[in-house]
Amino acid sequence: MKVGDIVKQNRTLIDVRTAGRPRPLSPLLGVVIAIREQAIPKENETEYLRNWMANLGRLVDVLWSNGRMTENFAERGLDVVEEK
Repeated sequence: MKVGDIVKQNRTLIDVRTAGRPRPLSPLLGVVIAIREQAIPKENETEYLRNWMANLGRLVDVLWSNGRMTENFAERGLDVVEEK
């Protein structure tokens, strides 16, 4: 993933359910505006938290097709639809 790629949300990290059924994913597409590395986990953080941070991937800012911007979106929660 790189800046300028078109992305959509996926269910890799969280599967939100309503009344036992998966809630539909947003049909919106977005453009990657910025990508940042996560902070290095501190020594006093639990192993669970360190593993979860590693699982999230980099932090991505996305400008969605409805005009909203999401900052610090988890990279692994997005699928690339079209590369720049």
